[in-house]
Amino acid sequence: MTIRRNADRSLPASHIIEVIFITPDGFSGGGIENVLRVSMKGSEQEAGSPLLGIPAKISDGFFLVALNDTKAEQDANLTLLRRQSWIDIPMIYKSGRRALFTMEKGIPGEKVFADAIEAWQVASAG
Repeated sequence: MTIRRNADRSLPASHIIEVIFITPDGFSGGGIENVLRVSMKGSEQEAGSPLLGIPAKISDGFFLVALNDTKAEQDANLTLLRRQSWIDIPMIYKSGRRALFTMEKGIPGEKVFADAIEAWQVASAG
């Protein structure tokens, strides 16, 4: 998973989340058919708050989530990215079954997010 500022002015998105899933041969789900959204949450048990954006399938196993670029939605998304410690990615397998991929930022991840968001804000200001 990669999160970056959107540099393509033709795409109405503040940031792009790229998610790549590599499934082994013979995977019972048949591969990842779709990513529904990306949510941020404070603990593993919470339902979480979805980031405001639009997911799209680019190719098998490769998905983008274009985060909305209005000022209010961008601020809301950056607040969630900065303050929440857990990331949820609900997905649908080609078999039709659903799964939830959950990960914790952890201490190193918290620093990476803080540094990246600060750099994005500096770049946006200048």
